[in-house]
Amino acid sequence: MSTRPHLLPALATAFAHDGTLDLASCRRLFAHVADLDVEAHFVAGTTGEFVALSDDERIAVLEAAVEEIGTAHVFAHVGAASTHQAVTLAHRARDVGATRFAAVTPYYTDVPGDALLDYYVRLRDVLDGDDELFAYVFPARTGVDVDPERLADVVVAAGLDGVKVSVPGTRYVADLVASLPDDVPVYSGNDALLPEVLDAGGAGVVSGVMQVDPAPFLRQAQALRAGDRAAALAARADVDPLVAAVGPSLRATKQRLVDAGLFRTAVVRVPAARHPRPAPVAPAVAQV
Repeated sequence: MSTRPHLLPALATAFAHDGTLDLASCRRLFAHVADLDVEAHFVAGTTGEFVALSDDERIAVLEAAVEEIGTAHVFAHVGAASTHQAVTLAHRARDVGATRFAAVTPYYTDVPGDALLDYYVRLRDVLDGDDELFAYVFPARTGVDVDPERLADVVVAAGLDGVKVSVPGTRYVADLVASLPDDVPVYSGNDALLPEVLDAGGAGVVSGVMQVDPAPFLRQAQALRAGDRAAALAARADVDPLVAAVGPSLRATKQRLVDAGLFRTAVVRVPAARHPRPAPVAPAVAQV
């Protein structure tokens, strides 16, 4: 098991009451998390509602993140339904200072034959040789289900630097890690399963929940780095209730950011159920 787990908060995108982009609130969140002891921040991804942003809005959000957090600690998500759009976004994101990139697989239509490889090869080609590029797979949302062995072949052939996986459990992570070179990191979107992700050979987790209360996630990661698995598992008393309360609802995540004075509204653009406002989690008494 790795003792150097990476944490990557997946940051939300703020909107005003009328649904327009609230870049000032985005900047407030970015500045707030900039000094966290994490590998990087995942920006304009699924939690960032990238599918509901125009290309200009995505670039504005990415530029703000680079300015507030720093280029070394931002993963700019540039994935799109078409290779043309993803390549254009990657080129523009480089122009505003991004050097670390992730791209979800194309979505909505099937991805036949070598199309997936071509997608990532063309993205790799538009980036500088020192830039990082991660594949991002999320079959439940994209409709593109890539088996681990095929994905590993694409990663190696396209010269990608890693993979972010949003698949339940850790079996996919383990199978993918077994198929990849040892120096290619795999991140999981299962933010409540950091110890298990490491057991499966993964490098860490991308967490949409962590932005609302980083402390228990940081405490768990620090325990794992110190080799104290008991303390890492004990941190679940705080991590699990938070993930259960906030994780299923982007609106609940944003409400927590409103409560913290970071966002002005909990408005979401993607279709979302209106959940009741979650009760505060008291870490000292929370039960799993």
